[in-house]
Amino acid sequence: MKIVGANIKRVREEKGITLRELAKQLDVSASFLSQVETGKAFPSLSSLKNLANSLQVTVGGLMGEDSKITDPVVKKNQRKALKQMGKGIEMFLLTSSNPNKQMEPLLFTLGKNASSGKSSYKHFGQEFVLVIKGVLEITLNENKYVLKKGDSIYFNSSVEHSFRNLYKTTTEALWVVTPPTF
Repeated sequence: MKIVGANIKRVREEKGITLRELAKQLDVSASFLSQVETGKAFPSLSSLKNLANSLQVTVGGLMGEDSKITDPVVKKNQRKALKQMGKGIEMFLLTSSNPNKQMEPLLFTLGKNASSGKSSYKHFGQEFVLVIKGVLEITLNENKYVLKKGDSIYFNSSVEHSFRNLYKTTTEALWVVTPPTF
């Protein structure tokens, strides 16, 4: 994953941001950020999203996706898998790279008992979720919503939120986020 670190450094330098300034923005140490840039460490998915947001690029851009759209169709067997978000959770990109896209559709697969973690999180943007298979519980602030196959929800990402699979096996959901971060 040295390409990610090299791209972070390239974009940071193009924008005239020092290593220390970016580290301070992200609330990480400059030494950790240096290790990321040299490929000696890899940030978590949420840290990578924060890095991309701070640098005003997409995670896909940091991962070296070509900025040209060669084919707008993404075949099922060509989906790019992202690093697991948490135990039992996989995310797949459903679109090809496009620096001008306004939304990011993702396929989430959640194994039995998989969840986003013990604590809620929030960030800038909006989200739309459509359950394709299984049962998904989404918590917004203190309100719990149970979604079954065919159910959907739309919410502002600035609301504290979390999710978990309530189904006896795998749950699948189409997740669309704005702004795109991958």
